[in-house]
Amino acid sequence: MLRYRAPKLLAIGLLLCLATACPSSSDLDRMAKASNELAHDVLIANRVVAEFYKAGKISLPAKDTIARELGIIGTKGEAFNNLLIELDKKYPQGTLPPQDLSLVRQNLSELRRLYAAVFADLLPFHAGEAVKNLDTHLTTLEKGVK
Repeated sequence: MLRYRAPKLLAIGLLLCLATACPSSSDLDRMAKASNELAHDVLIANRVVAEFYKAGKISLPAKDTIARELGIIGTKGEAFNNLLIELDKKYPQGTLPPQDLSLVRQNLSELRRLYAAVFADLLPFHAGEAVKNLDTHLTTLEKGVK
């Protein structure tokens, strides 16, 4: 599971905002909140999938596949968070060189791909609501690095 810390979350939002010259402090606030909510979203999705399994709506193999995918999102999300913290320390002024900004975008793209896989796996069970907030929060972060 993801274990984000509040200072890390603020650094993520700050780094992403500074790297893209965000126009307002409300953008920074939205990004910091989105990065904080991603960890929570994965936990909620795991709980919903477990409840669907207990209710007999998802088979054991399907539950295990989705739980594994959510676990990968958690692991990659934590690595992404750590990358941003490192870059924030390396570039305290917030200006990232193109290769580092590209690395951030690639990692965020990987999280998006993983989310799409989980969403596709949940669709047949009408359980897409379990991960809809992941999409909202990933979109907020993606806007920060475009």
